[in-house]
Amino acid sequence: MEVAFYKSPIGILKIFSSDYALHKIQLVDARNDFECSAFNYNVMEQLDEYFAGRLFTFNIPVEINAATEFEKKVYDALLSIRYGKTKTYKELAQMIGVPEGSRAVGNALAKNPVPLVMPCHRIIKSNGQIGKFALGTDAKKYLLDFEKSNS
Repeated sequence: MEVAFYKSPIGILKIFSSDYALHKIQLVDARNDFECSAFNYNVMEQLDEYFAGRLFTFNIPVEINAATEFEKKVYDALLSIRYGKTKTYKELAQMIGVPEGSRAVGNALAKNPVPLVMPCHRIIKSNGQIGKFALGTDAKKYLLDFEKSNS
């Protein structure tokens, strides 16, 4: 597994990938020394473009071996939510054909190993509150405001 660190407006992102696919993104407190693969340079270039407001959809192969079929449906549906737009957990559950599955959708989103790339930050509560996010609620608020101001 290759590791890279990316300094973003929401903090330091630790990127895990193989030579051909992204596997995970985490928010970390500090960066370590590392050897960066060509694939991770591509990931970081796309993150640069995203945070510059020029990239609206990531084009990065992702591999998620541990996801259930339900989680994969949720993640696939996330990709259809356009930059700068939001959907509620309930709307996302309806999109995948499980209208009463809001809580299950939330649980699947909590396991999303590649936030930003699979944009779970675009999912909010029905009451308009932003809800939780793997990279933290401050990061989610930043990303929602950032996308809204650039769309």
